[in-house]
Amino acid sequence: MKENMMKLFALGAAIWIAWGGIWPGQACAAALFTATPSQIPAGEGTAKEPGKNREPSLSLFVEDYWLSPIGKPKDRLDTLKKNETARLTITVAGSVFPEEELKKGDLSIGRIRDGYRTDSAPVIKMLSGKNEPVEFQVTFPKITYTGGDSEFHFQVRRKGKGEKPVSLGVKIAETEWAPESSAGKEKGGKGDSSQPLIQIQRSGNFTPLEPGKTAVFSMRISNTSRHTDVEDLTMAVSPSPPLYLAQDTNVTVLGKLKAGQSQEVSVVLQAGMDLSGLSQMMDVELRYSYENEEQPVQGTLSQKMMIPVAKGQLAGQPLIRITQVGQRTPVKPGQAFQRVLRLENMSETKVGNVILTLEPNDQIVLLDSSDTYLAGSLEPGQWTEITVQLKAAPELSSLPSQMLGATVKFDYDMGKGVSQGSFSEKLVIPAEGGKSRFSALTPNLIVKNYSYGGSAQAGQVFELEMEIANTSQEIAAENILMSLNTGEGLSINDASNTFYIPSLGPGASVGRTVKIQALFQSKLQSPKVEITFKYEYLDNKERKQNSVSETIAIPVYQPDRLEIRSPSFPDGVRVQEECAVSLPYLNKGRGQLFNLEAVLEGEIPVLERQVTLGNLDPGKGGTIDFIVTPETAGEFQGQVRILYEDEAMNQKEMVVPLAFQVEEGAGEEIPLPPLEEEGERKGIARRFLLPAGILMVSGGCAAFFLGQRRRKTEPEEKNFEIDDLWESWDDHEGKEEAGDEKP
Repeated sequence: MKENMMKLFALGAAIWIAWGGIWPGQACAAALFTATPSQIPAGEGTAKEPGKNREPSLSLFVEDYWLSPIGKPKDRLDTLKKNETARLTITVAGSVFPEEELKKGDLSIGRIRDGYRTDSAPVIKMLSGKNEPVEFQVTFPKITYTGGDSEFHFQVRRKGKGEKPVSLGVKIAETEWAPESSAGKEKGGKGDSSQPLIQIQRSGNFTPLEPGKTAVFSMRISNTSRHTDVEDLTMAVSPSPPLYLAQDTNVTVLGKLKAGQSQEVSVVLQAGMDLSGLSQMMDVELRYSYENEEQPVQGTLSQKMMIPVAKGQLAGQPLIRITQVGQRTPVKPGQAFQRVLRLENMSETKVGNVILTLEPNDQIVLLDSSDTYLAGSLEPGQWTEITVQLKAAPELSSLPSQMLGATVKFDYDMGKGVSQGSFSEKLVIPAEGGKSRFSALTPNLIVKNYSYGGSAQAGQVFELEMEIANTSQEIAAENILMSLNTGEGLSINDASNTFYIPSLGPGASVGRTVKIQALFQSKLQSPKVEITFKYEYLDNKERKQNSVSETIAIPVYQPDRLEIRSPSFPDGVRVQEECAVSLPYLNKGRGQLFNLEAVLEGEIPVLERQVTLGNLDPGKGGTIDFIVTPETAGEFQGQVRILYEDEAMNQKEMVVPLAFQVEEGAGEEIPLPPLEEEGERKGIARRFLLPAGILMVSGGCAAFFLGQRRRKTEPEEKNFEIDDLWESWDDHEGKEEAGDEKP
């Protein structure tokens, strides 16, 4: 026995030495993590005890990925070409200490610059639980392939641990390799940042529009940029009277317009009967977005289009057209330049005393000594040119163009004396702002979610819980003042209606709770709560202020007060007799009740078990009647279930217990045996005939003595009649006795 113990001890020691002095539990714990070189000094190996003097590191790897079309996460995308978008979901696996439970809030996802552009924040979904190897999914809702390498790079970092981020990459096999654009290479691989220049031109042949007629006017929208695409492109047109749109809307959505591409748009115009002149104006406004240094930038363009008009019967004001002559290259910040403006008389009437006035802005400065230029007189079809000296501001905005106002005034004579006319237009000056000079997108604060406990009842105080979110992913909002203004039907029940929030980081959110009292109203409605945010933010080291407002609705319903009184039984309840069971009711609330009905539940025959009463106005009442016919005596136990809807269309239910005693009824006469019935009748006849017979015998005796006295004085004939009467009485009595004996 002792020898065997020594052998086992020697075998254990050999195994321990072969493992380098690490106990099995210690080896398993160390294998769960990949330590960084800075955490394990050279020469120490792994003999250091885990959990002491070092923090565990994440050991992660990409397990799988799923590429799908936008809006169809379950479908698989076969091919992803350049400038196309997709939805990417990556499954990441790894391990942490078994005693720790990693949550999605502990992780932060970053991006490394590559051949893809991400337009939305990533979403993390944990797949593993506590004491399980780490496994989670990272979903990028919208990625765009911009060209170059098809590998997608991202970083994962654990918050609050002071660890370095783990860089991961996934080779997307569905991506078709495409060379990077020259613009991206010129800017050191930072992506396109050139500002697109959009042009609007008339397309095709257009027959001059006649008064009262309809025509289709076509325009060509061109993206003249060589490298920059524009997205979310929309066009709004506004013709000037007497021109009108003969279509459903003045806004057309063009979507995406790639660099160098063009797209034609048509609008239907209707001319009024007072149409005059040689041409009319139609304002065209474009709104779009593009990417500058991987930052989304909003762009606008306004332009006037000339609509040729046929000569009508009415003579109107002459038209002076203002155009720019020569090449219009984009101007740079601080650049001085000149523009040649041409004034052309487009009418058949001579104009005189033509004066041009320019209206510069803070982005385009006028270098001439005066902003007014005298052009003299212009014959029909004649034109003149004016050269103006301009300069772009040093801090030029990144917008692709600036607007320079121009107004021309003139005199004309249409045969009714000299009149004065005027015409104004915006001249487009292409601009090229610096990469760091564009204004950052203004952060907006919104009420992301709000709740009020499911229902707001009039007369009660409820808590309005709100989640305020910063929509910007780049800029923080600071010094936030949130104010609440309630409309009719609500009242702030807190100490103040203004709340202060020190700061709200990019994409962050914060919760606030306000106590509000719902007031009684004359009718059901949803009072409004206006929430106003005033805050500050930094735009290129410049502090700016902004304010936004939002309105939310809270439906307030009146509490219902339906009163059901104790049931009544007018004549009592008896077996086999119909009885009305009545329950009086009354609407004591301020709101109307709808679809009121009652159901009698219990084992008792009833004429109509379900009674429909309809709608019930405030202060109105009535009775719920059930006609029952009990079959057995005893106590009845049941209930009346009452259903209705309040003003908020909520289903309500009341249960009224019903209990009453059923008594025995009067019933039918019980038949007696025949002999007893005949004896009963004979006894009754004798009881009535005996006194009658005594009276008759007494009367007969009296008559006899009276007759004896009268015999002495009356003739023989009278005695004969009395005897006959006496005999007839005997005979009659005998007949009655004989009749009684008959069965």
